[in-house]
Order: sequence, then C-alpha cells, then structure tokens
Amino acid sequence: MSKIEFKEFVKKNTNLISYVESGKTSWQKLYELYDLYGESNEVWNKYKINSNSENKSLNDNRSTNGFNSNSFKELLNLVKGVDLNTVQKGLSSLDKAIEAFKGIIPDKTSSVSNVYEPRPTYKYFED
Repeated sequence: MSKIEFKEFVKKNTNLISYVESGKTSWQKLYELYDLYGESNEVWNKYKINSNSENKSLNDNRSTNGFNSNSFKELLNLVKGVDLNTVQKGLSSLDKAIEAFKGIIPDKTSSVSNVYEPRPTYKYFED
C-alpha cells in the first residue's frame, strides 16, 4: 500500500481527519492500520460510527445563533488555567523593559537649547 493510496482513502473518509485533529490518534497509527488491514476491514468501523455520533452531538450543542457551547467551555477552561501571578510578573518585567528603552532613546519633546550667541566684534576685554 502506498502513501498516495492512503491519501485517497482519507479523502474518501474525511472523518479520520477529525480523529487526528482532536488528538485521539495519529496519522502514523492510521497509516499502519491501513497498511496492515487495507481499506475494507472492520477496523475502520469504529472510526466511521464514532464520527457520526460526534457530528450529531456537535449539531445538538449548536444553538440557534450558531454559537457552539463546547467552544465556550473550552475557552472557560483555558481562562481557568491561567496563573495570574505569572501574568503580573510578565507585565511588570515588560514595563521595566519599556522604561529602560525610554532611557536609551532620546526624548524629542525636550530639546536642548543650542542657541548661538555671537560675541561682539569690537569689544575689548580688560584684565
């Protein structure tokens, strides 16, 4: 079995892509199954049946405005996992870096007065 044949098999069975993207399996494992058993085997039934039930559950979770409640739950889980102390330390170090750059870069608003005042031509200096 060649890679090209496997790619054609995946194009026919697009549900395999969702398994790889969700992290349930890898392309290597799917290719090894394909190489060992071929296209028509009972091994592929588990991927075909589960993908239909997953698609149904995704459609059930979708509300009328098209918002997916699973994505909202994932977003909440992501926010819960954020360590606020680490974020605060990062922001304070960023603030210190900005202040250091301000010290290096000259400020254009405060201009140095380089006004030239010529010396009087006929003035005599007495000691």
